[in-house]
Amino acid sequence: MVRLMGAALIAGGCAVLGYRAAAGLRARVQAVGQMAGGLALLEGELELSAPPLSQLMARGAARSQGPARTLFQDCAQGLTRLDREDFPSLWRRLTAERTELGAEGQAVLLPLGETLGRCGADRQLEALSSARRRLEALSARLEADGRRQGRVYQALGLSGGAFLVILLL
Repeated sequence: MVRLMGAALIAGGCAVLGYRAAAGLRARVQAVGQMAGGLALLEGELELSAPPLSQLMARGAARSQGPARTLFQDCAQGLTRLDREDFPSLWRRLTAERTELGAEGQAVLLPLGETLGRCGADRQLEALSSARRRLEALSARLEADGRRQGRVYQALGLSGGAFLVILLL
């Protein structure tokens, strides 16, 4: 009886590992999509009223979700301390903290630190639009990969658990 319960726990644990790995892939797709949506909001704000960078970040934070909200809020707060850290350095540091975007998502965002607040509105819009399109393409690719790999992770978790049960019994 104890062996049977142990085998069931091992099988269940392996299945949960597979499903959690698949959920991690879905979470990354969602984070990249939310960041693309946040950049779209910044684009709209910049097109309509071209506010100063601190207001742009505050408005973006108020209307976006997930990692975009966090990044924009932290930027808005960091802009009050420009005497200690310039905006490009602040943007690089805060972008590196958004690990849920992965290395590719972070690489897409990094050039914005050199453009936002430093160039004309047209150049800023161009940079935001380019980054948004690249994030949308990344999100679509991650979603396709996530569906395929998610099923693989789930199957590996289930089959690995079954294999261990057979091995132990």
